[in-house]
Amino acid sequence: MNEAYFQLQWPSEGLALSGFAHQVMNYRYHWHQNEYELSILLGGSQEFCLDRQSYFLEEDDVILIGPGTGHASFGRQADTCALVFHISQEAFKPFARKGCAFQFPHSPSGAETREAPRYCRIRFYAAQICEAALSHGPFSDLTARASAQLLLATMCTMFDHQTVRAVTEQDKEPMEAMRGLITYMEQHYREKITLDELAAYSGYNRTYISTLFKNTIGVNFYEYLTRLRLQQAIQDLTVTSKNLTDIALDNGFPDLKSFNARFKEVLHRSPSQYRSILSPDQIVTSGKRRLISEDHPLLTRKLAEYLRLPSTKTSP
Repeated sequence: MNEAYFQLQWPSEGLALSGFAHQVMNYRYHWHQNEYELSILLGGSQEFCLDRQSYFLEEDDVILIGPGTGHASFGRQADTCALVFHISQEAFKPFARKGCAFQFPHSPSGAETREAPRYCRIRFYAAQICEAALSHGPFSDLTARASAQLLLATMCTMFDHQTVRAVTEQDKEPMEAMRGLITYMEQHYREKITLDELAAYSGYNRTYISTLFKNTIGVNFYEYLTRLRLQQAIQDLTVTSKNLTDIALDNGFPDLKSFNARFKEVLHRSPSQYRSILSPDQIVTSGKRRLISEDHPLLTRKLAEYLRLPSTKTSP
């Protein structure tokens, strides 16, 4: 039985995307540095936490998450499943002015908007891509590529977006520097790390490092460090029996109070409240997903529904 997962690339067009259908489990706090994430809830109920806000998605709701945006989701009931796409930033390069890129709002749908034309079209093209990619037929690539382009066109024309500066060839050296700094932080996030220490390690001054984080990742140094710590702390809460103080200290938080405050700020509940809502069958380890099969009844049914694009929608 094959899992509902695929990767598609058309290098000549700078277009790359991957997709999968999975069962939404416990929170996985993460971010995608150079990709947009498009998530469609196939069934169940889901909580999304991003940019210090919570969004509650129901069946057929759509949410778009920009590159570099820290986010986490949680299945609010059993058998909550979603269809997810990761789309490369480069995919939008042909549509943007030279040296620029698009930044989309999160644009979650809700009860009043989920049947609006733009969300119907998003689901329609997403279903076409998924069906073509999983069918492996003689025209699968042609269908998937055309549908991917129409998906991008829908995002560009039916969703408000801002134009921001894109990474260019001149940015390669700063990006290499950034990768070195990130690697160091991933190895030492449990320790006390300061901008001065990072400057001493890298040979760059602290002002340059601070600017580098903001320009290449979109968040400052301390925010990124806290993300790393929180990411692993959530994993420890989920799969270990450590007490909260040990989890806080083991992951670089100075004390339990600061850990509680940051956790609440991002996930809108305390670490102990999060732990209390975990079910044994809802637990997955960091970096893993519980993919559903490509012939899963829910996926098959929802793809068929999404491919029946309504022709007379009047809602905004």
